Amino acid sequence: MEILLAQESGFCFGVRRAVKIAYEAKEKWGEVYTYGDLIHNKQFVEKLKRDGIKVAEKIDDLPPGAVVIIRSHGISPQEERELREKFKVIDATCPYVKKSQKIAAKEVRSGKELVIFGDRNHPEIKGILGYTHGAGVVISRPEDTATLPSSPRRAVISQTTNDLEDYKKFVGGLMENTERLTVHQTICSSTIQKHRSAKEIASRVELMLVIGGKHSSNTRKLFKACRAIQPNTHHIETPRDLDLIDWRKYEKIGITAGASTPDFVIKAVMEKIKEEGHD
Repeated sequence: MEILLAQESGFCFGVRRAVKIAYEAKEKWGEVYTYGDLIHNKQFVEKLKRDGIKVAEKIDDLPPGAVVIIRSHGISPQEERELREKFKVIDATCPYVKKSQKIAAKEVRSGKELVIFGDRNHPEIKGILGYTHGAGVVISRPEDTATLPSSPRRAVISQTTNDLEDYKKFVGGLMENTERLTVHQTICSSTIQKHRSAKEIASRVELMLVIGGKHSSNTRKLFKACRAIQPNTHHIETPRDLDLIDWRKYEKIGITAGASTPDFVIKAVMEKIKEEGHD
């Protein structure tokens, strides 16, 4: 049995940076909190809690004078102001997300209609909408651009973890009903490289495994991209999920992992396959 691991798998630059910031804050300040899950991976969030980095889902959950870390997905400027008025704040927002926030605010100020390709319920998009004071139009599927009325001036950005090919289709749809369209490429380079690497592996294997949190948006998109290449693709969260798949009959298995999947989970999946393959 051969296992092919995609070259770009697991933690992206923004997640590694956020984790580094969190542990440095813990070392310096002792008790620290993240405002919402630092990253979308249950196993790693549990590890953070064991290491003394707690999670506060709401501002009211924070004790007086707390040290608070803004998650990698970012938050709205309104939430950030409220946090800074009451607490010591450390910003771990991914630089790519910061870029999107600034672009969104600038384009709305310029009077353009801003269209955002992304998931309205995702923390990244919620934060970006805060920078537009709710003026951005969020659409999650390229085909839904046809529902928009014609507009003389629009700008478009994407959630940083979207598939680049899907974004190209999205932009193409907007061009059909927009006279002047300003396109910003806001998908992070790590996501682009990860998708390319995963698709290449998916084209060469009999079974493709995408490892990551079930609630991780970037992992679900990576799964969708791989499944388009190799229909026999499965999204798993831990090695236990392998028991739900008849994986032992395959000679060549591909593996990739979402941007918030820690190395120890990837390693555990690979070890289980190596130890139990063809038993």
